[in-house]
Amino acid sequence: MLDIESVKGIIIAPNGTFKSFGVYSDDELDDLNFHDTSFRVDLVNSRWFKKLQKKCNIDYSKNVCAEAIKWASKGVITLINAGARGMAIYYALVPINVSLKQKRLLEKNYDNIKGQIQRNEAYFEGYVFGEDGNSSLLSPIYSQDVLYDFLGMSIKKSKVKTLKSR
Repeated sequence: MLDIESVKGIIIAPNGTFKSFGVYSDDELDDLNFHDTSFRVDLVNSRWFKKLQKKCNIDYSKNVCAEAIKWASKGVITLINAGARGMAIYYALVPINVSLKQKRLLEKNYDNIKGQIQRNEAYFEGYVFGEDGNSSLLSPIYSQDVLYDFLGMSIKKSKVKTLKSR
C-alpha cells in the first residue's frame, strides 16, 4: 500500500517496487521528518536504492526534491509529502513514460491515495517530466484523477466519501 500520509516520501522504481522514507509528523521537526535527512538515513545506503541507481542511471547528492525531477526523466516516480503543521500537501513527480508495472501499482492504489487526499483535505500537485528532464506540461496537475487520465491509467471510482463541512 502506498501510504503517503505517514511518510515524507515514496520512491517507485520502473519495475513497480517501492520504498518509503521518513516519518510525517506535525510535531517538532527532527531528522526523521526532514526530507533529505530521512532519505539519507532510510534509503541512500540501502541495497534497493543502490540497484535503482545503477539500473536507472540516477544519482543523489543532497536534495531529494530537486533530484526527483532528474529521476522522473529516467523513469522513477517520487511522491513527496510536503505537509507541515496541519496542512497536507502531496506532490507527484512522474515520468511521461510510466512503466506498465508502475501503472498497475498506481491503479491498484487509486482508492487508497484518493482516500488519503480526501481524509487529509490535502493539496495535490502533479508534475510530468519527459526524458529531457523538462516538464511535459505548461502547468501542474491539481487532481489525482486528471494525472491518472493524462498518463493513460484507468480510474476506479473511489468508494471513499468526501467529508462535508457542517
